Amino acid sequence: MRGQIKKGFFIFAVVSLLTITGCERRTESYSHTDFAMGTVTSVTLYGTGDLEEKEKNIIKEVKDLEDTISWRIEDSQLSKINQELKDNNGKAKATGDMKDWISRALQISRDSYSDGRNTVDPTIGALTQLWDFESDDPKVPSESSIQKALQGNLAVNSSQTTIDEDGTITAENPNTVLDFGAFGKGIGTDVVKEILEKDDEISGAMVALGGSIYVYGEKPDGEDWNVGIQTPSKGSGEILGTIRTKGDTSISTSGDYEKYFTDEATGKTYFHILDSKTGYSVETDITSCTIIADSGLDCDGLSTACFAMGPEKSQELLKKYDAAAIFVDKKNHVYVSGDVDFSLSDENYEEVSLEEFLKANQ
Repeated sequence: MRGQIKKGFFIFAVVSLLTITGCERRTESYSHTDFAMGTVTSVTLYGTGDLEEKEKNIIKEVKDLEDTISWRIEDSQLSKINQELKDNNGKAKATGDMKDWISRALQISRDSYSDGRNTVDPTIGALTQLWDFESDDPKVPSESSIQKALQGNLAVNSSQTTIDEDGTITAENPNTVLDFGAFGKGIGTDVVKEILEKDDEISGAMVALGGSIYVYGEKPDGEDWNVGIQTPSKGSGEILGTIRTKGDTSISTSGDYEKYFTDEATGKTYFHILDSKTGYSVETDITSCTIIADSGLDCDGLSTACFAMGPEKSQELLKKYDAAAIFVDKKNHVYVSGDVDFSLSDENYEEVSLEEFLKANQ
């Protein structure tokens, strides 16, 4: 079994460790790379005060979040909810931020319905955990175990799962297992956003948790932030192009090159974005999808959904969440949807008019 897990695929277009001197305050920068939530983290801070200590606090909060929302951690809040669902015939209770995260993820999932299934779904952990792409030695599950995971109409499971205002979760499907895999890094950037907004000494920041990124405030030179998007070729590490954006922007990319493995017996490659109707990796002409929006959770969930849906079927969903998108297909065509300043730099790819594409596929 050959496996490869891509730990991070955003490329910072930031020159760090500079100092700007003003009449009263001295603006400095600090950058650091770490590992949290199963991925590489990169943080660049601009401002005053002890930036190194501030960065440590940010990463600590991200790691604490992992202890809350990871199904891999036995005593995490999410694991306890899953156990409660199992023990109480599909009933459980969520409180605080967890309640809000579950509610929002369920809403995005219901809105993502296409081709007989919800294209992103936080309630299909029975399937996603079966594949476990982040393990050291991922394997293709048996057909019988996949079919067992699909029982109870898993393809539309979020539509059969509700959460009340008081946090009571009711799941009709006895197979319901919550998994924030398609939302977790985005939740992480939202948590970081809250930290940054409370710190008057931080004037600007760029934070990447694997494929989810958040830019905050302003760079010292007042210029827009530049975020490089990786070329969706396995192992290339090259830049496809650059997004130019103002602060308070979330960006997330999903692709078939992030977490994948090749089955030695068949030579077939499987990747982590699963079709809850078939139980296997989704079949799509798209190889990566980048979402630009205000919320990290929204970006993360939408990037998975729109990856599965493709440019044409994603338009209504993107409009509903006021999000922009960059799609890349297997023919090396790039489609830009919505209001985003994107510059393509990889000469092996060609930007194609989305309007012409949509007309051709009506």
